[in-house]
Amino acid sequence: MVQDDMPPQGGGAQHAIPHALQNLWEHVQKAADMITRLRADNSTLQARVDELETAAREHQALLDEKDNKMKELAEQSSALSSVDVGEGLLYLSPDEREALERQINDLIARINAHLGSDTR
Repeated sequence: MVQDDMPPQGGGAQHAIPHALQNLWEHVQKAADMITRLRADNSTLQARVDELETAAREHQALLDEKDNKMKELAEQSSALSSVDVGEGLLYLSPDEREALERQINDLIARINAHLGSDTR
């Protein structure tokens, strides 16, 4: 026992028991207060963990969505090629691009033929 836990001198056994009970009661009250504080802290921390887990799930869903969009765009870019049409880009499949090139080459050949046959 520490000095505060010692019964007063000369009080005998009759004072020792109430003093020991008083000390025990004080310790029990301190323990109960600490348990109450720890439960409140635990509850606060658990609420924060729940918030963070929810935020993490939301962020993961956004990341998954962006990853899927990137994969989709990568697949489209490998299948499509772009042609600048002034105010934007026109996306064409390889077959469409080849057909457009043939048409352009045909038009150029016709223009060249027309310019060559002009006898001014």
